[in-house]
Amino acid sequence: MLDKDIVPLIFQDNLDVEFILNHPEAPSVYSSVLKYGLSTKKFLYLDYKGEHDYEIVNYMLDYEFAHNITLGSQKELEALGKFEYKYLPEKIKEVNNLISQKGYGLFAYPTGGDFYALFITKLKNKSKLLQIELLEDKWTPAKERYIQYYG
Repeated sequence: MLDKDIVPLIFQDNLDVEFILNHPEAPSVYSSVLKYGLSTKKFLYLDYKGEHDYEIVNYMLDYEFAHNITLGSQKELEALGKFEYKYLPEKIKEVNNLISQKGYGLFAYPTGGDFYALFITKLKNKSKLLQIELLEDKWTPAKERYIQYYG
């Protein structure tokens, strides 16, 4: 599988996929996906230190609205917003415990920086998403060059 093959697994809208794959200014598919996801807020940008307030819950609510689905009840989302954690992957695992029941997962796109770029997509794509080394940076640990799923 090529890195361009993951684009439709991350972005469900064909217009998004076409824009990313046909964007002439980007040096790579990896860069195009990251830049597009962050600029359109289809990726959630979080500092490694964690989130402020209800950033993940708000991102989930936006995703629910955009895709006309329900990932969790109001009570579940409120509990998720109040979830205490030391490291962000703990919170991501908690999110995945909730939304995996609906067939979705919260994934971390490799960034090579001091932030997380998170996105929600269908779990049926999980094995394909986790296969491709996207970030070609010898200074980044091998595991962090791939899309991550904490669950």
